[in-house]
Amino acid sequence: MIDAINRRTPVGRSWIPMRALVLASLVVLYISASPASASSTTCAKPAGAVATFHTVFANGTMSLGNTKATGLSAKACGAVTGKTGAMVLTVQPGNIMFPTVPVKLLFIELPCTITVNAPLSGPFKPGPGFTSAKVNLTANLSASVKVLGYSCVIGPLTPTLTTGKSGSLQGATFTGSRKKGFTGKVVANNFAVPVIRTSETCPWLIAKLANILVGLPAAPGEASINMEGSITTP
Repeated sequence: MIDAINRRTPVGRSWIPMRALVLASLVVLYISASPASASSTTCAKPAGAVATFHTVFANGTMSLGNTKATGLSAKACGAVTGKTGAMVLTVQPGNIMFPTVPVKLLFIELPCTITVNAPLSGPFKPGPGFTSAKVNLTANLSASVKVLGYSCVIGPLTPTLTTGKSGSLQGATFTGSRKKGFTGKVVANNFAVPVIRTSETCPWLIAKLANILVGLPAAPGEASINMEGSITTP
């Protein structure tokens, strides 16, 4: 189909918009889901852990270049290690799940899910009396983009989800109690999005056109994640 369009379309300024419109109608964005055996609700307490916790994120948004997802959510469980004042939260890849979310690209919406490549981990700083907590969780994510039957990878993405300030975004400290749980907001505006690279499953031309569509590479500050969340302990 693209070859037919090329024969009718002069080479010049119209080349990129025409290719973009053709691909925009055909691109489907997927980020491979976590393993089927993963559990976001049941975590065994590992040796040396102080406690386990459950977390639910909702009402989130995610922007990667020219794409934007709304309704981003996640469920996870993890472990707390360390001592008061130096605690660390860790979530294993098999214990977090991001449901599929619609992504808007140009004039169409595409389904998008998220995969976690490595444990999420970072400091958990409780306030006096455990009535508040500051969180910084560093993640490693990737995306697999389906373009005209080919599979191309976006990533890795390494956002730090924080209750503090990240770029132009401001999170919110988790507040509450150990009995009723904590609510807050995490944001990330500090990570870059690399170009989609050529591979055996992603030919050069497909990678080039996908980068044009998505607007990659994207520098830190041009991509963002924003989610409201709650943390509870069993």
